[in-house]
Amino acid sequence: HTQFCRLLERMYWRNCGLGKPWYGADMKGSLFTQETTAWNVACLPSALSRLLGEGSQISGVNTPYLYFGMWRATFAWHVGDMDLFSINYIHFGAPKHWYAIPQAKSAPFESFMKKEFHADTISSCPQFLHHKSYLVFPKTLASNHISPNVLVQHAGEFVIIFPRGYHAGLNLGLNCAESVNFALESWIQIGLQAQFCKCISDSVQIDVPDLLRRQREREEAKRV
Repeated sequence: HTQFCRLLERMYWRNCGLGKPWYGADMKGSLFTQETTAWNVACLPSALSRLLGEGSQISGVNTPYLYFGMWRATFAWHVGDMDLFSINYIHFGAPKHWYAIPQAKSAPFESFMKKEFHADTISSCPQFLHHKSYLVFPKTLASNHISPNVLVQHAGEFVIIFPRGYHAGLNLGLNCAESVNFALESWIQIGLQAQFCKCISDSVQIDVPDLLRRQREREEAKRV
């Protein structure tokens, strides 16, 4: 099975760019039932939900999205919105093949991508990687001392992406996955420095200082 996944990976890069696969991405909803109390992506405890306040929702950030993939359906290099954690679960179907850049290599990776796509970065958006539109052959990254970690995720398995963890990948066949962002307390300092794209209308922007201020006000109101 591992050898077959490697064969599909080689076929993907050999034929990359030949035709566009269908990808039902960013679809609101969840396949978890309310009875699922452990590892329920749809109601994952998160410091972000606490900061936003009861009932506050940001679609795809603290509420889940479903992803229906097929062979060669691709997610290009990017990090989580506002450098949040993210969790991905395959409900059924074929595996996903992931590439992930270690956090310690995020800055060299960004520098390489800006150099590689220089015309794009100087003429449009400095946060162009948030567009999720850019791919680079993993061996090209490795030859520039930015070797990505490789993971094959199967149905019934979770993948957790840490803040500032650039990742990309492809689906090896028809499948259905569910994903959501979340935060630990350690993310707050990261969120204060997070960058976002200003040229996309639905780009996720979270005013972390304002959330912290509102949280303090709620706590003070409870003490009165």
